Amino acid sequence: MEIVFASKNKGKLREFQEKLSHFGIKVISIDQVKRLKEPPETGNTFLENAYQKAVYYAKAIGKPVISEDSGLEVEALGGLPGVRSSRFAGENATDDMNNQKLIDELKKRGLFESPARYVSFIVLAFPEGMGLWSEGEVKGKVITEPRGNGGFGYDPLFVPEDYLKTMAELSLDEKNKISHRGKAIEKLVKLIKEMKNW
Repeated sequence: MEIVFASKNKGKLREFQEKLSHFGIKVISIDQVKRLKEPPETGNTFLENAYQKAVYYAKAIGKPVISEDSGLEVEALGGLPGVRSSRFAGENATDDMNNQKLIDELKKRGLFESPARYVSFIVLAFPEGMGLWSEGEVKGKVITEPRGNGGFGYDPLFVPEDYLKTMAELSLDEKNKISHRGKAIEKLVKLIKEMKNW
């Protein structure tokens, strides 16, 4: 059983491969199938963005496609960076640039931490037009002193609820057990199992 993952993000791809391999589902990158122009992310929500990408690629390549949109919502910033999490510091921003902008925005407000949550929305689209979606979240706080070398994105700044370590200080196994993406993947697997004629 093979599903195409509509992202070039190697960190996300590893998480999907790790989780879904336990259920006999092989996940391959979109780059291994076909080089296509990426669709614009014009949605106002994570779900809209994930849906747009999954449907676009499923129709273009004729295979089941998983797309995921996720990000960080920081209470002190009114929910920012939100759907612009990967582009918080600009269109071609690196993780370091986005993290620095987040730190600057908090410090501008005289803050050194804020309640926050990571959210993930996953859409599985089929070429025929059917589809499934799921969501997951992990609550915690963001800090202004990066810690850890693991993970990606805002992981060095995000401390999950009931933990003293940042996401970047956790092992991949520890992170997968609590991550927003891990929770959304588990919900998606349950939906796949419930599907008839899969």
